[in-house]
Amino acid sequence: AFQQVSDLENGLRGAINSINRGGGQASLIAFNSIFTDNCKIGGDTGGQQIALINQILNSQGGDQGTWTDRYNAINNFNRLLAAAGTITPASGEEDTYDNVLAQAYAFRAYLHFDLLTYYAEDLLNPSSLGVYYQNVVATSGFPARQTVGEVLTEIENDLTLAASLMPSSSTDVNYASQNFITFLRARVALYTGDYTTAISNANTIISNYTLANQAQYTSMFAGDGDTTEVVFKFDNVLGNNASIAFNWIFTGTGGSFMDMSNGLFAAFAAGDVRRTVNVDPTSDPGASPSVLIIGKYPPNSDTNYINDYKAMRLSEMYLIRAEAHARKAAPDFAAAAADVAAIRTARFGSAQTVATYTSLNEAITNIKAERRIELCFEGFRYIDIKRYRNILNVGIERLPIDCATVPCSLPVSSEKFVFPIPQGEINANSNMVQNSGY
Repeated sequence: AFQQVSDLENGLRGAINSINRGGGQASLIAFNSIFTDNCKIGGDTGGQQIALINQILNSQGGDQGTWTDRYNAINNFNRLLAAAGTITPASGEEDTYDNVLAQAYAFRAYLHFDLLTYYAEDLLNPSSLGVYYQNVVATSGFPARQTVGEVLTEIENDLTLAASLMPSSSTDVNYASQNFITFLRARVALYTGDYTTAISNANTIISNYTLANQAQYTSMFAGDGDTTEVVFKFDNVLGNNASIAFNWIFTGTGGSFMDMSNGLFAAFAAGDVRRTVNVDPTSDPGASPSVLIIGKYPPNSDTNYINDYKAMRLSEMYLIRAEAHARKAAPDFAAAAADVAAIRTARFGSAQTVATYTSLNEAITNIKAERRIELCFEGFRYIDIKRYRNILNVGIERLPIDCATVPCSLPVSSEKFVFPIPQGEINANSNMVQNSGY
């Protein structure tokens, strides 16, 4: 299949697509909203996603099929790299060839960090169990889990390779770029407690982009018409649409089997463009029970619910920097508050202020609340609650109105804040170790 550089380009597109298919990225977006406190059962439910809102993890699939989906996608990039080793680029193809290699290394790091985020027992402990870093094509074997620290070293090795090979001309937001690499480094650093590195990388991204104003923010999600603050997105097109909206609504006939929760709806203030974008205009908050249709991924003019997933947006960098300022050894609470205020100013269209925090608890409470409304339905809520639960001593807490027939809370100590390794993997691999509590 791979005989020349153009074949590698086709392989790259296929490999990127394997990340974003319905069972991959879209399922993690659904999980983060439905398993937590951002959704309630919709009026048109037929039982869809009921297990998820009941906080039942699937030990057979390691939940949402994330283990298999991510390793399958990693395998695609590994095969691409192996094939590239058999091809010598012709004169004038060197940049294209190097870019394919850079993309493969960058996405391999991205995917392994996804696995680490959901399956590692403690991202702040380099000695704790992580995952297996699959960096070669292998059709058999019995790999063992590496430590978090070992996996982080492998991730950084791949990002370093990617950065060394990435041509400066690689700026398409549908592909990895130097900014993609810097962005991922900032996210990795925050989640693993390296707050100085998180701030440094966030500074670079923030200096290269501008927050979307209200009109640009609306256009970014309605028809994918604006990419002002988009660093990277998964490109969905007709005929190859990993529909995001289908996680909550019937995109063919209309109606929702999962609604936005009353708790999340109440967090949106009047004048905040995020309320207009996230709450579908057909919603009826005053109904009993309330009808709160999720509108972030609308049908658009084609009526087919084709929406790109913006996996990396500038606003996340402001929130990463804010959190890092609050959590570093010598906290800078004023800087943290200023970053949150910058996002709110862009979303309200007028200057907004946030009172300077006086403690870590106060800072994280406010940053957590801002991340909830800024990044809702983008695959972050579960990860955020997991990261903050030991600071705030709060797990998942749903309003009583949102949990009449489903669990109202998930305690801080629950094993469900770490995904189970799939039972099939445990059965087949004598070297594989299950996470605690399963």
